[in-house]
Amino acid sequence: MATRLTEAELDELEKAPDEIALTLEQERGKAWVQPDEAARSALRAVPRLVAEVRRLRERVGGLESEQERLSKEAKRSAKAGAAAPAPERAAPAPPEDLGSLLAAPFRVSQKAASAAKDDPLAALAVQVARSLAEDASEVERARLIAMAFAAAEGNLEAFWTARKQRSLGKLAGLAKS
Repeated sequence: MATRLTEAELDELEKAPDEIALTLEQERGKAWVQPDEAARSALRAVPRLVAEVRRLRERVGGLESEQERLSKEAKRSAKAGAAAPAPERAAPAPPEDLGSLLAAPFRVSQKAASAAKDDPLAALAVQVARSLAEDASEVERARLIAMAFAAAEGNLEAFWTARKQRSLGKLAGLAKS
């Protein structure tokens, strides 16, 4: 495989004249035409330029197909209503002693509650904890759905509005928009 052209070689080729200067040389009654050194160096660079163009085309093709794959995947997940694409590898199995911790009720700390006032991720986590509580109302659960939907759509205005809603009717309207 041909080696890549250096920046200096590319600069030299870029400065090459538009015309090739030829010199007529004679020796012992024979004459021939010789191109100047700039033409010879450009000719020597052609195989490396071709190799570089092929490499770049391959790279661009790979990037375009990757972009197309990601775009299709994003459309599929948007249609499915998923907030994030599914992880490519399975999560490791948690140790068995963590099961009892996961069954315990979540408690919202004062620090988490105050962080939820201006941090969307903290607000969503607090709302999850509230709506998973045994005594959670339908409003809390509906608020969680509306907030999650707004977050998935990237609509922070609807997200914060859903967080403040106190009735099911208004929350249902937010989830539809």
